[in-house]
Amino acid sequence: MTTQHTAQKAMLIATGLTAACALAACGGATSDDENGSNGNGDGRAESGSAAETGVSPLLLLGDSVAAGQALPLGQALAESGGYFIDETSTGGGNVLGPNAEAQWEDLPERLEAAADGVVVYQLTSYDWGTPDEQHDAYEALAEVTSEVNADLILVSMPPIEPDEFYADHMDELATAAEAAQNVAGEDEAVEFLDATAVWGATYSREHDGDIDRSDDGIHTCPQGAARFTSWLLDELSELYPGFQPADPDQWANTGWSSDETFTGCD
Repeated sequence: MTTQHTAQKAMLIATGLTAACALAACGGATSDDENGSNGNGDGRAESGSAAETGVSPLLLLGDSVAAGQALPLGQALAESGGYFIDETSTGGGNVLGPNAEAQWEDLPERLEAAADGVVVYQLTSYDWGTPDEQHDAYEALAEVTSEVNADLILVSMPPIEPDEFYADHMDELATAAEAAQNVAGEDEAVEFLDATAVWGATYSREHDGDIDRSDDGIHTCPQGAARFTSWLLDELSELYPGFQPADPDQWANTGWSSDETFTGCD
């Protein structure tokens, strides 16, 4: 991907998201002084509405799908005055299924960084198990999160177009969102967010003529990751009154879209 192509793609993302927010009447702070953003995109300074409302620090858990979404989300949260912690991991990041045992070895310690803030767990493509096993895993995650006085937000994963690796596990993945929703219904410190509004109910590579998803049928592309970020920030503003997300044009064109994490997006 050329530098010119990357720049053009980033501008299209910013323009498209700004237009979408205008239609949806999205909120947003108007200046660095008002939102307390450090403006450097590193997520290391928390101030303004993000800290005051409990949105910051925000720690993201998930697999390589979430890793792509972490790129614009980190930029956007920094511009909104928040401290972002990327704890996604390629080939894992799950709290049940393959690699979960290794994940749990140091997960409680890693979640300490989110103390008094928010942990967002995007359900992963590795969340294999029975509905009871899924429920128990998400419940265990909620318990560990509560120990550091943080809220837990469980977010449904994007639908995938399975390859041979996933083909035998689609029935298991189909029950994960309901299990997460049940845990949220039992614990007032847990919220469940259905991201169908972003991705649709079935896998679709394009959205409004733009490429949202990788040609591998699993991962997201910059346009999709940016739309997810805009949606999640809006959801956070509903859950935490007073939190003012930065406008998309403050974070969409900051270079993250050229990251090598994004593949199969041409």
